[in-house]
Parts: sequence; C-alpha cells; structure tokens
Amino acid sequence: MGQKAKKILLLLASVVVLCAVIIVANTQAQKRKLAVSMDFIMDTVIEQKLYGKNGQQAVDEISRRLREYEQMCSMYLEESQVSQINQNAGKEYIEVSDQCLELIERSKQYAGQSNGLFDITIAPLTTLWGITSDHPKVPSQQEIDKAKALVNYQDILIDGNKVMLRREGQAIDLGAVAKGAACEIVREVAQQYEITSGYVSIGGNLIVLGEKPDGSAYRFGIRDPQGEESEYLGTISLEGKTMATTGTYERWFEQDGVRYHHVIDPRTGYPADSDLLSVSVISEDGLLADCMSTALFIEGKEAALAKMQEEEYQLVIVDQEGTVYCSPSLKGNFEPNTENKHSYTYQYAS
Repeated sequence: MGQKAKKILLLLASVVVLCAVIIVANTQAQKRKLAVSMDFIMDTVIEQKLYGKNGQQAVDEISRRLREYEQMCSMYLEESQVSQINQNAGKEYIEVSDQCLELIERSKQYAGQSNGLFDITIAPLTTLWGITSDHPKVPSQQEIDKAKALVNYQDILIDGNKVMLRREGQAIDLGAVAKGAACEIVREVAQQYEITSGYVSIGGNLIVLGEKPDGSAYRFGIRDPQGEESEYLGTISLEGKTMATTGTYERWFEQDGVRYHHVIDPRTGYPADSDLLSVSVISEDGLLADCMSTALFIEGKEAALAKMQEEEYQLVIVDQEGTVYCSPSLKGNFEPNTENKHSYTYQYAS
C-alpha cells in the first residue's frame, strides 16, 4: 500500500473516531438534558425533575395525565367517577374506567388486610371534620356516631366495571391513596419517553427513577415530624422506588387549645390517637406505600414494629418518645441527621 493510501486510511480512521466521540458526547448530553416543572394538581404541589432527550415531553404528559386522573377520582369534582358513585350511593351502580376500578378494588383489598383501619369509605367522617377544608370544626358526638356508622369498606359493591355503595349517605374518599397510586402514571410515562433518571414529588409522595446522570444515587430527607418543613430526620436513597409518609404535621387545626390532625381513625371517628409521630413507607408500589403508611400510623408502634421485616416495603417510624426505628434492610442506606435539634435516638428494628 502506498504512502498516499495509508494517509487517506489514517485520515478516514481519525474521522470515524472523531464522529464516534461526537456521537457519544451528544448522547451523554441528551441524557443529562433536564426538564423541570411545578404544578398544582390534585389539591397539592407536583414537582418534576426529569433527565433525558424527551424530558420535556414526559413532564408535559405526566401533568396532563395527572389532571385527567384528578378528573376521574376526586370526590370534590362533581363530574368525576367517584363523585358519581357517591351521589348514587344506595341507588344504582355506576360504570367506571379500568383505572378507577383497579384503584377501588385494590383499596378495598388493603382495607380488608388492615381490618378496616385504612378505609376509603371514610368520606362521611373526613367531610364532617373538614380538616383539609377552609372551615374545619370539631363535630358533636352525635354527628360523629352517625357518620361513623356509614363507614364500611365491605359496602363497596362491584359488578364487572360497575361500582355502587350499599347505603345512601355513604361515600368514597381516595385522598389517602390517590397520590401513591399516581406514582404508577409517572412510571408508565417515563418508560414511554425513555426517561431513566429523575424524580417526581406528588404532594410529598416521591417516586424516583434510576440514578442521577453522574451515576450517584438520589438522596432525600425524611421530614422531622416535630420540626419545620426544611428539617429532616435523616436521608435515604430511593432508586426505582416510591415513598409515602403519614404524620400529624401534615394537615391540622387547633380548637380550644387542642390540636386535631387529618388522619381519622374509623373505629372512633376522631383523629387517630397514635403513639407514633410519623410513618414512612418505601416500596416499588406507590399505592401500597400510601395504604400502609395510613394503616400503620393509626394502628401504632407495636403493629409497625411487627412489620419491619416485610419484603414488599421498608419502614422508618418515629414514636412519641423520640426514637426513630428503621427496617433492618435499610442499613447502609438510611443516614441519620445527627445535627437534628430534637436529638432523636436511632435504631434498626430486629
């Protein structure tokens, strides 16, 4: 081969290498392309931070689908499927979408597993107290007893794609599961748009997609239930998982010197008198995390400690004495905030 031919081949090889470098660099740049969004949907703040070449399309689609989801499941929107079920309680079945049906069926299933501590037919009580409204109040015992008598997940009747509540006056409130279940929408859209890095916060419920673009783990703080919004107990990585937290600090009001929080115990009709300050549940399943955080908060410390070895989820709980208990499988992941002003004691449950 002549010198001229060798020079041409070397030049071509250099061009190929250069093109490959440019392609790789461009691919990496596309993976690091960031799309952010802040919306108010489902009566809560939705924060999105997604990386990828289709990030903006994914962000827009998630917002669109969450608004659509709210139109389906909010008890406060008159035309929603859930409102239609509530308005026709004791009268007739209402046909619902597959998505709405699955949400109600799974909620009923978890209600049974929690012996009714988690119950989406809690609406007569939540409406009566109005803790999440602009005008909360402490109802009379007579009012509470009347509303409490209407709460029973077994009165959710399902016939194919049709749903009915057995008795007039009953109503479904999906507020305790809607945010967790919505995490699956995020996961579906992310897969559709090839998003493998980022996170979405749905009113405090988190879903995390993969690692950061630099390969490090996303880490999030678990809020101190006795502190301000910016104060945290410790940090945890949530690669590919969701986290839901139930605590007394979330929504509450005070009357005659007594503080009433939003987590109603269906057994008493009053805000749960729990020996826990907060329960955080980490799971791949957002709906499960939401259900269990509510049920275990109401049931209390003993029940939560008995669930520390579960395979489907992990727990971080805080009791009234200031002890933070973590599932053993979180060792090496959960990092306590040793500078927290409340001086918590941290331990892994056995």
